[in-house]
Amino acid sequence: MITPVLLHYISAGLAIMLGAVGAGIGLGIAASGVEDSMIRQPTGNAQAFRAMIIGLALIESGAIVSLVISFLLLFASYPELTWTIARVEFIIGCAVGIAAASISIASSFVVRSASQSIARQPFFAQKIIIFMLIAQSIIEAPVIFSLIVALLIKTQLIAAVDADTSLRLFAAGLVIALGCIGPSIGQSLLARSACTAIGVNKNAYNRLFPFALLNQAIIETPMVFCVLLSLLIIYGQADALRSLVAACTLGTAAMGSAIGMGYVASRGINQIAIDPAVYAKVFRPTILAAALIEACVIYGFIISLLLVTM
Repeated sequence: MITPVLLHYISAGLAIMLGAVGAGIGLGIAASGVEDSMIRQPTGNAQAFRAMIIGLALIESGAIVSLVISFLLLFASYPELTWTIARVEFIIGCAVGIAAASISIASSFVVRSASQSIARQPFFAQKIIIFMLIAQSIIEAPVIFSLIVALLIKTQLIAAVDADTSLRLFAAGLVIALGCIGPSIGQSLLARSACTAIGVNKNAYNRLFPFALLNQAIIETPMVFCVLLSLLIIYGQADALRSLVAACTLGTAAMGSAIGMGYVASRGINQIAIDPAVYAKVFRPTILAAALIEACVIYGFIISLLLVTM
């Protein structure tokens, strides 16, 4: 039988369990790609190994964040551990664990593609590694956002003695748990294509670099909307059930929009790699498509705002 104390321990374990699974899979994907590249092109072995060390360290960061939250949950002390508190701890563990797993797996494909590009262009390895590092840093954003929101929820948890407040805080964590998945996948699609494209045509680097960074920033915006809604729920007085509906609405909209934008941008990058001269022709429709796709998450944000402010 599940009790509040058991759910408290499950929540602490869940954060590191999800984070460790994601990091383990991500590290395996990245390292295997680097090994293949080193065998294919021995000339770039030193640079590929360097890229692997940097890339694996960033992939590992998701598990470290999960570990921090697990410790905070495990050693938290309350006058009385109730169902209302245990329920919120559970969503904190889920939100951080899912974010950590998502960014670790997403980041691994970037390292894999970067190592393959280094094998093709060993004398261009420095710029490939720099781009990989920047792309991975941007991909890390969802787990940082989830950590911040988790800490804010934790500070409110002491006063979460009634069911309504507990459900509201649960909704605040839920929107982050759902919202981090889409941006992680979308950024992975984009960054992986960009790293591969640099290896295919290094002369397109000056076009690919700003194009990729701009689109990564656009793909990140659905996550920002989710953070804003989470803050409104945490510090607002919205009805608990409406908050839950709003969290599901925006989290799902963010998922679809970010993945769609990542797919469109990755196709644009492939075209620029084939022929850098088409940059202007590709840039305009890509940004227009991103704006229209972005509108979908804005629609979800508007409805979510109405739900939590009515």
